[in-house]
Amino acid sequence: MKDAERRNCRRFPVQPLLCHTAPRMRGVCVLKDISMCGAFFLHEAPPPIGAILNLEFNEPPLEGYDLRGKVVRHKLGRLKGFAVDFQTARPRLLRAVYCNEYPD
Repeated sequence: MKDAERRNCRRFPVQPLLCHTAPRMRGVCVLKDISMCGAFFLHEAPPPIGAILNLEFNEPPLEGYDLRGKVVRHKLGRLKGFAVDFQTARPRLLRAVYCNEYPD
């Protein structure tokens, strides 16, 4: 049985984007999907639940965009990663992802 959708905001899949974090995490952190409320990142050793991260993107369409979020859950198994909840809505973020998903 498929897991029930637990999110309040629509998720947008994205082209994998590398992300820098502060505090710095060992290994590569890759953005998998994103919404106005949060994002999911692939990473071999997720930070602890409750950790506050500063996230910085250096690749289009989010190049130069910085976010701050709280780690709210982990996913373990074949694809390891973690979910981050943003404090406030990010219209520029959604616009960048939406335009990338549905180009003119």
